[in-house]
Amino acid sequence: MAVSDVAAAMPFDWRLAAKRILRSPATTIIMILAGILCGLYYPAFAHAISPVAQVYLNFLKMVVLPYLVSSVIFSITAMVQDPKSVRYLGKVGIAVLVVSFLAVLVSGTYSLILKPGQIENPQSRIELGEFINSQGSVSTDLAFPFQPPPTGNPNSGHSIFLDLVPNNVFSALASGQTIQVLLFCLLFGLAMGRIPQPSSLSLSQALNAVYKACTVLTNWFVWGLPFATFILIADQTASTGIKPLMLMGGYLLVMGLSCVTFLAGAFAVIAIRSRRSYWATIKTLQPLLMVAITTRSTVASLPWVINLLTERLRFNLVVVELLVPLQAALLRTGPALVYTSGVLFIAQLYGHPLAIPDLLLVGVVSALLALTTGGMGSLLILSQMSIVCGYLKLPFEAAFVLFVAVDAAVDTLMTLSSVSTVAASTAMIAPSHREAAQAAETVAQELEAEPAR
Repeated sequence: MAVSDVAAAMPFDWRLAAKRILRSPATTIIMILAGILCGLYYPAFAHAISPVAQVYLNFLKMVVLPYLVSSVIFSITAMVQDPKSVRYLGKVGIAVLVVSFLAVLVSGTYSLILKPGQIENPQSRIELGEFINSQGSVSTDLAFPFQPPPTGNPNSGHSIFLDLVPNNVFSALASGQTIQVLLFCLLFGLAMGRIPQPSSLSLSQALNAVYKACTVLTNWFVWGLPFATFILIADQTASTGIKPLMLMGGYLLVMGLSCVTFLAGAFAVIAIRSRRSYWATIKTLQPLLMVAITTRSTVASLPWVINLLTERLRFNLVVVELLVPLQAALLRTGPALVYTSGVLFIAQLYGHPLAIPDLLLVGVVSALLALTTGGMGSLLILSQMSIVCGYLKLPFEAAFVLFVAVDAAVDTLMTLSSVSTVAASTAMIAPSHREAAQAAETVAQELEAEPAR
């Protein structure tokens, strides 16, 4: 057969070529840079096209809750019916402790070494003060009052538990209360697991069909990610400009280095567990990074985490579907980074020295406070920094406006850190298809080796 005949028999696959281009890391970088330039030089155009990106984000978010409900209930039911699956829950607790410790350690170390709050240039300090004064209304409207957290209030703990338990699950679904929905799914899945399989089979099949339909939708939406990234970056740059980024450059450098550290570690863990090269792992997870950058939402990124870990990296579907939503609520890497580095930045900005006991207090309170941020918006997460500052008598209100000005950048770094940590921890705990096959083969060999009775 001639070479020309072979070439003619293999037509050009434009869909595969387009997919490779759109999912390339180079395309992501180009779109981000183009968005920054568009926001700086054509702000009116950036604001005009921003509704297109908002519509795209609404498409992404509409899939999240059906995806979570179907995957969590289906996974919990399957795991309850398989007693061996309970061992994974203890590993999640260990992951929470390890990740919280590493988040505090990494961000605290970078903050103490780089000292982003120590601004020696008098002109920079003047510009910083002018910016704070010019944005005083924002600080007044959004900042919590400067006071230590209340102690001895017997009802404070009760209100937290009341916020976790939905009194109407349909209302929680409609309002997007992710933590409440997750709690309902966990309990409902446990109850379904206690029902005999013939009775629960039809509902399990329906949930599985919903899950697969949502997976198809997420694969469709990934085509528009680069363009949505360009539009959102352009709109954010046009709204804030680059002055706040320059004034907060030291703090953003600390957050950026902390985020890159967790991303690099997460890629390494996933590469080792999936037995792939480091670069191949990055290319595989590139759509997930684009979703995190575009949506700035850990919850909206969860369908991609599940899809990539199960479809491409071949980890156990049932375990991944259980661990990803659960760990997204517990592994709050981004907020822990923000609280630790933010408090140290404020202390350095106002020349407030911190002794070793103070640093330990910042680490412990930041790690614990991060666990309470599930389902919170970025501004509410930032405002809770006042609790840590209250223990150290640090002036939080004036500095709060600085964090609001760079909220888009900080929220993006928080999301990237949290999503990558959830993916890596799930890959560390969940068995791969290769390991599951080896375990089944070992069990079969043991059964064959047993003498007949």
